[in-house]
Amino acid sequence: MNLQLNEIELKNILKDFRVRAEEKEEQIFHPLAALSKNHSRNQDSREDYRPAYKSDVDAIVHSKAYSRYIDKTQVVYLVDNDHITHRSLHVQLVSNFARRIAEILRLNTDLVEAIALGHDVGHPPFGHEGELYLSSISKKYGNGHFCHPLQSCRLFSEIEPLHLGFTVYDGFLCHDGAMNQNIIRPHFDKTPGNHFEEKQAKLKNPNENLIPSTLEGCLVKLCDTMSYVGKDMEDAISIGILSREDIPKTILGNKNRDILKNLALDVLKESYNKDYIAVSDEVFEALKILRSFNFQKIYTHPKLKSESEKIKKGYSILFELLLEEHTIKPDQSYLQKNFLLNKSNAYFETTSEVQMTVDFISGMTDKFFIKTLENLLIPKNIKI
Repeated sequence: MNLQLNEIELKNILKDFRVRAEEKEEQIFHPLAALSKNHSRNQDSREDYRPAYKSDVDAIVHSKAYSRYIDKTQVVYLVDNDHITHRSLHVQLVSNFARRIAEILRLNTDLVEAIALGHDVGHPPFGHEGELYLSSISKKYGNGHFCHPLQSCRLFSEIEPLHLGFTVYDGFLCHDGAMNQNIIRPHFDKTPGNHFEEKQAKLKNPNENLIPSTLEGCLVKLCDTMSYVGKDMEDAISIGILSREDIPKTILGNKNRDILKNLALDVLKESYNKDYIAVSDEVFEALKILRSFNFQKIYTHPKLKSESEKIKKGYSILFELLLEEHTIKPDQSYLQKNFLLNKSNAYFETTSEVQMTVDFISGMTDKFFIKTLENLLIPKNIKI
């Protein structure tokens, strides 16, 4: 008996698999959850046996930008400790935490995963500190603010186009600002046109608090903050700049596992079968206390900022060197050889040289940033 499938039979089986997966979503999902059958892309409407948001997840994890997470700072940089959280671990923690909650809330876990895994690709070297330096330089050159949520959208739509779903890009853009309110109600009627307007608003004001168009996006927005508060405390304890006794006493506890458990239970209690994602007033206040403590005792700790001035100068020097060299010899510049070589015509038509330099630096890992400075600044032996 020949059991080998021919190409048509295999195609029909895969098509049937997708149809059944989409039917299952309609049967079990929350009435306001994002359905894969309603997924929309601006371009590249590709035929695929996978549910659409699962395809987006796969595109993200196989991207070059995702691979660079491995050496991008979360909070602690230039410290030799293999257990310190980097961006790669942070986005996985956000994804894992948010998906477990989403399963019980009957939301689309594939959309949650796509937003969670891709939301921080726009972060430049050395985390939020580097973001401030790069934004200052960008404004100095008349290019407007730099902010990582907007750059995450830009990276996967213009620099390394993945043609993701509109709601995925929307989740990227709106992921910050979760501490502004304890109830996050989606703007379900948002359109791609509204998304463009919100990108312009974010460019003018990086602190603009935008609300996602889906329950899934709202969940990731909240879980992003929840995932780092306790983990950053654990990292600070492990490197010796904080003791567990220093952590404020709240109803959430003083260990990451307890904080996450209590937060998850509260989100489920406050959000189940609702048209919003929320935490209780009491838990929200406790979360704000812990986050404020982190800013005071960890994120600005003198030992973690001992190299800050060098990094700030490094940003300024590197930006000027790259831009000046490219202006003088565009075809032979470091920017051309290491970033622009394979960019599309559309990218060149819509991107200024200043923005190209911003794009290049923002995509660097911490180590590549330092290596590039060394290559451009430190004299080398001359080969004759």
